[in-house]
Amino acid sequence: MATRRNRGLQTASVWPCKLKPSNLNLSHQYFRTLPTSTLASFNGTTTFGILFMVWREQSEGKTIMQVGRYKVIDVIGAGANSKVVRAHDPMIGRIVAIKLFSPALAEGAGRDRFLQEARVVGQLSHPCVVTLHDMGIDEPTKTPYLVMEFLEGQPLDKILAKGSVPLPRACAWTGEIASALHVAHRRGVIHGDIKPANILILDDGRVKLTDFGMARLASHDKKDTPLLGTPAYWCPEQILGRPQDARSDIFSIGVVLYEMVTGKRPFDSDSLQGICTRVLSSKPLPVSQANPSVPTGFDAIVAKTLEKDPEHRYQSIDLLATELYPLARRKTAAPVQTQHTSFRERATRLLRSA
Repeated sequence: MATRRNRGLQTASVWPCKLKPSNLNLSHQYFRTLPTSTLASFNGTTTFGILFMVWREQSEGKTIMQVGRYKVIDVIGAGANSKVVRAHDPMIGRIVAIKLFSPALAEGAGRDRFLQEARVVGQLSHPCVVTLHDMGIDEPTKTPYLVMEFLEGQPLDKILAKGSVPLPRACAWTGEIASALHVAHRRGVIHGDIKPANILILDDGRVKLTDFGMARLASHDKKDTPLLGTPAYWCPEQILGRPQDARSDIFSIGVVLYEMVTGKRPFDSDSLQGICTRVLSSKPLPVSQANPSVPTGFDAIVAKTLEKDPEHRYQSIDLLATELYPLARRKTAAPVQTQHTSFRERATRLLRSA
């Protein structure tokens, strides 16, 4: 079990061998044996502390909001179409993240459509995609929800608020995301809302892509409103209300890559109209001019992801990953590639070298 410090207390040493979070009833019995001073030191930043919060509220007779079988602890994020809460799964004894959608999403034919597409997202299996544990519609409130693994880390937008990211690290992170998107695109699934806020950098350095396909789910009953997500990361076809495909994800990931390396968004403006105009008609400053430490050869890679016409972009996300792989290494010289090297092997080496 991983050891995490909680004000001088190690959770690995606190739990007796038979009293672990997997058995919440036994955990509650254990809390009752602890002195008040020890209980006061717990906080809600660890699994141990979160379980204590649940026990305390139950022992005080407080009503705990539930979604399905899950007991909601607190709200950890909110957007225009949904919110994310941290919750406890009493059946398995683990902490999960639950995304709650508007009840309107599951009205009428939308109910079966929500469940069907959620199943498709749930079948995506990749180390860089947040795992979907469960889904359903809370009958008392008619609220559709998705239950995902709860992860500790920072969203990329918070990291970028402090400045740009070194080129090798930016290429490695983008390469990992590209490998996840490659798996999804092969199954006919696009993300539709790639942006720094949906990229999670875990405490151990791993990268996770969140909200996979959820932008498309949220847009089901808004077909006359194609502009969903964050404007700065929209692709031209999204602004124009045209059909989107895997190449739309490539444009958005190019915007994120540009921002990671330069610390600036390529199509930023003070107004929505200004952003749309720049996405549709302007070319951003080459990366090497915005950040002189970046080699000029990198300009062409980013520029190709940001082509206005999808036909001029990379036609497959694995082609972008192949371009980024050498730059993700500490030494920029590319290793000798054999004709039989697979994408999976290249992605594995990328992860090891980052």
